Amino acid sequence: MITKLAISAAAIALAIGIVLPLSWAAEGDQGRAQYLRYCGSCHGVEGKGDGTVSRSLKRRPADLTQIQKKNKGVFPLEKVIATIDGKTRIEAHGESKMPVWGEIFEKESSAQKEPATASAARVKMIAEYIATIQR
Repeated sequence: MITKLAISAAAIALAIGIVLPLSWAAEGDQGRAQYLRYCGSCHGVEGKGDGTVSRSLKRRPADLTQIQKKNKGVFPLEKVIATIDGKTRIEAHGESKMPVWGEIFEKESSAQKEPATASAARVKMIAEYIATIQR
């Protein structure tokens, strides 16, 4: 009985140890997929501001790999989320040419019960992915 219990406990621990990282990896993959779909054409596959559309823009998109470095080694997740969401503009920063993704994502999620929540989750997923590409 004790052996079966120990084996069961070990199997559960192993499953949790494997399943949780896989779910985190899947979430990270979703963030990357969302980034590539919505941000990659301007910011580039690697986030360096060299996407295929960037050549046709008057102002080069930001190098997203340097956000943490420019912020004294700290990745400002909330600020990045607010920038991607775009609904709150900071006039002192000038006009942004970046799409207001928060509104776009809400419209795309309008059939869902909570479109604002779905939009916020997508924005956060992208911001968290950007945190992983810091140099």
